[in-house]
Amino acid sequence: MKRAAQYSLQLLAAAALAFCTSAIAQVTPVADGGAAAPDEWLLAKTGPRWFQITQPSPNPSTLNTRAPSAGEKALVDRARALVGQRPAKAFALMDGNTIVYSAFNAPADSESLFFGMSMGKTVTAMAVGQAICAGKLTLQSKAGDVLLELQGKALGNATVHDLLRMASGAAEQNGDSTIWTPEQTKDWNQGLLNLAELIATDRISKAARGAFSEYKPGEAFAYKSTDPMTLGLMVSRATGMPLSHWIQEQVLNPMGAAHPGLYSQDRAKNGLGDSGMRLRMEDWMRFAVWVKESSKKSDCFGDFVKAAMAKQIGNDRNPAARKHGRMFGGYGYLIWTENTTAPGTAWATGWGGQRIGWNYGNDQMVVVFSSREAWIPEVYELARDWGKARN
Repeated sequence: MKRAAQYSLQLLAAAALAFCTSAIAQVTPVADGGAAAPDEWLLAKTGPRWFQITQPSPNPSTLNTRAPSAGEKALVDRARALVGQRPAKAFALMDGNTIVYSAFNAPADSESLFFGMSMGKTVTAMAVGQAICAGKLTLQSKAGDVLLELQGKALGNATVHDLLRMASGAAEQNGDSTIWTPEQTKDWNQGLLNLAELIATDRISKAARGAFSEYKPGEAFAYKSTDPMTLGLMVSRATGMPLSHWIQEQVLNPMGAAHPGLYSQDRAKNGLGDSGMRLRMEDWMRFAVWVKESSKKSDCFGDFVKAAMAKQIGNDRNPAARKHGRMFGGYGYLIWTENTTAPGTAWATGWGGQRIGWNYGNDQMVVVFSSREAWIPEVYELARDWGKARN
């Protein structure tokens, strides 16, 4: 039995290794009855030569540290126990830009580049917000007006607002929300796949079919990679620069990234808007702080971030019927809302247990990277209680 389990893990690691440079998978890894992110995938520091190495900001932001208060000590002890007993790779409890507790589990460390998986969708959302505030896009911009290859296709009728809410009306593909065929996965790994051409294929750009008719944009929530990937292409086309360059200028620089990162893109520099971003743990923490601080501002981008973190569309009312986000009742702009365990929080989530949790009522945040999804409900419980902590 033990030997069989070891063999299964070896197969899983081998599969992950095949995907680690591509940042996607047709059949994503699973373990312990849930999503998995093996180290070879989660912690890969390099990729193909056409991936973009992102740079530190000219003005890196400061992260402070402090000891937990008396009221926080029990929660920090809980976090420490979880990190010791669960498949966490990195874990932080934050109070604004102050780290109250952080830890790593080998082989991860402070120099690791953590693949955010679908937390990259939230990075794309912030890039879209910046493009809107720069006058490059509007919430009502249609995909087909920006991406000419989508003209005349159902996906081309979706607006930025529809796409941010995962409500494009386009057909769903794989059960894990990815859109790749096995052949396209191989092409991506070899640098032979163009994302703009992929999005325009009839298989992906056609309308989803309901019980009696085709879905129209804005009618229904359906979590899938199509929508953020389309948004990433729209940002690139509207700004006249690769998505990775826009993210550098409008996300990584203003958030104060302190270290190089890595962004996935094809040879034509079309960015992988549904994931794509790899950063050190402390820069993911800077991202979390920047999003939270931006939400407090009364300017164009601040208003966008507030809207992004608020419910914009509902998930299925019956948790058992939800295809994705079973612990979330709502969705904002590429951010999950209405967590059933931790009310009053918003979440960036990624396959295998990658999480950033923001508390609406204060600056308490949780940042987690993991090789398994199964224990994440315990993270939500801790985030709920951390949000109630007082110095």
